[in-house]
Amino acid sequence: MKIGDIVCRKKYNKDIYFEIIDIKDQIYYLRGIEYRLIADSEEDDLEVVQPAANSADIVIRKEKSLKGTVLHIDGDEDYLKVCMEKYKDYGITAYGYSFKEEQIKEHIIPLLEKHKPNLLVITGHDALKKNGQKKNENDYLHSKDFVEAIKKAREYEADKDTLIIFAGACQSYYELLLASGANFASSPARKNIHALDPVIVTAQIANTNIKEYVDLEKIIDKTSFKQNGIGGIDTRGVARNLYPR
Repeated sequence: MKIGDIVCRKKYNKDIYFEIIDIKDQIYYLRGIEYRLIADSEEDDLEVVQPAANSADIVIRKEKSLKGTVLHIDGDEDYLKVCMEKYKDYGITAYGYSFKEEQIKEHIIPLLEKHKPNLLVITGHDALKKNGQKKNENDYLHSKDFVEAIKKAREYEADKDTLIIFAGACQSYYELLLASGANFASSPARKNIHALDPVIVTAQIANTNIKEYVDLEKIIDKTSFKQNGIGGIDTRGVARNLYPR
């Protein structure tokens, strides 16, 4: 096996496909192909595979409207490209940038000032560390970085209906992300999330009229692990109707 190979882990019933991104001291470091998860493994637990195609879909209404705009900041450049293509498919204006998770907070305010989006996505990779207790931000790989980025964004815009924030990745510290100012976050049950879950959530909000609250249960039901993977608070849509109809 070599860097770049696609593998699965036998002891986890081959449930997730990973790319080998590094090999050190006979430990293989892995990046989820479809799920925002970083892991490591010994070689004898890995099996080379060919990933099956996967897709996510949402309902976009056909009425004439000005949809909300999205600023998507991602710790994974490959995932960012996939997400940007999906925004394009849904006809939603999105601006995408990739930085290491620990660097995101440094770029948040300049990018918000530049693009003035309705919705902000702060995502990348995360994981609950081995022996983590789920109650301390230091028990997670990048939840602390996401929290710092959220707080910076709320310095720019405190109102949660003016700037709607989705934050988190696989197994993130959900409660702290919400408490820090996110409207939607992962992961209530410390589950993995699909690479496109942030797009599914933000695209629905971008398409919901500003007079309406989004249907939280309907949106979350379209994500990979549903209420176990994504949660949130009451949030208004950001789309505005065009007249005459």
